[in-house]
Amino acid sequence: METIPGLDFTAIDFEAANSDRASACAVGVAVVRDGIITHTRSWLIRPHTGIDSFDRYATRVHGIDAAMVAGAPSLEDSMHTLAGLIGDGPVLAHNIGYDGAVLRTSFEIAGLPRPANEFRCTETLARAAFRLPKNKLADVAAHLGLPAFAAHNAGDDARTCARIALALAARHNATSITGLYRSLGIQ
Repeated sequence: METIPGLDFTAIDFEAANSDRASACAVGVAVVRDGIITHTRSWLIRPHTGIDSFDRYATRVHGIDAAMVAGAPSLEDSMHTLAGLIGDGPVLAHNIGYDGAVLRTSFEIAGLPRPANEFRCTETLARAAFRLPKNKLADVAAHLGLPAFAAHNAGDDARTCARIALALAARHNATSITGLYRSLGIQ
């Protein structure tokens, strides 16, 4: 693996029990330092909205149900763990609008300060870099020739998001997420 000195970020992905931003039921994290994925982790979360708040659609998408999270860490405990993993560097997600909103809501519930991190989106990067018919995580990963992954598995999604950012950074000689955005003409 080739390093990219200074290219540091954390990719995240949340799965939720329903459409409520307080219903996170799983989180995945991929920590990148100097252009290398150094740590990945994912775990189930007992949603703040309660284990009885799963809707059929969400369970059909990600396969997580109430029984699976009954003994999982609380949202509050999970966010304290997550805060230690993401630190204060850039946070990426494939659809940061959604994942960023879940993160901010979840941190607020946990009594943590609002994250001051730079939030960036690999879906936005893909739109600027390619002219794909669809920019879903699986479509972008396939276009880049990245390894297959289990879609809607928070850990796999976060790792794939990180791999997309790394592939684009390498193609555009970017040594930071801000630099990658600039190289693709994104403000």
